[in-house]
Amino acid sequence: MSYLSVKSLAFYGLAIGLVVLLFKGVTTYGTTIKAPPAIDGSYRITTQNLPGCLNAEKLLLIIQQSGVYLNGSLVSMKTEEELARSIEEKPSLTGKWNNQNKTQPLSLIGSLNKIKECQNQSISIRGVVNGKTLKGQIKLETIPQIVGFTAVKENSEKSQKQLGH
Repeated sequence: MSYLSVKSLAFYGLAIGLVVLLFKGVTTYGTTIKAPPAIDGSYRITTQNLPGCLNAEKLLLIIQQSGVYLNGSLVSMKTEEELARSIEEKPSLTGKWNNQNKTQPLSLIGSLNKIKECQNQSISIRGVVNGKTLKGQIKLETIPQIVGFTAVKENSEKSQKQLGH
């Protein structure tokens, strides 16, 4: 009784060949994909004409990034203590960074739990990050128009100081 029949050798040869081809395809694909650029950080919103309850606020948009997935918080910068407390809480905005969409790759949607005057209002933020500048649009559920804004990324040392680290 022979264990090395032609059928057995052909089967094992074919199985090994398919595994090698699959490995080659996956590694070739893996070398062509690129990680999205890092956009996480704190962005101070400098625009003055924000909608409704956001108009009287000095705002900071905090973005946390894990690959293409984003979490964020829009917080008021009234006092350092309030800011530190709101940063420590769970982010209220979720979204994605779609680098293929050149017009507005950043998208965050959620509620404004961290700003008293806007409590539990839904918000949508879309924008483009170019270097340390974020240009985008904010839409509140209670206001029909979409308002443009500009935000500037703060230095990480300054952000760490605000976080109390």
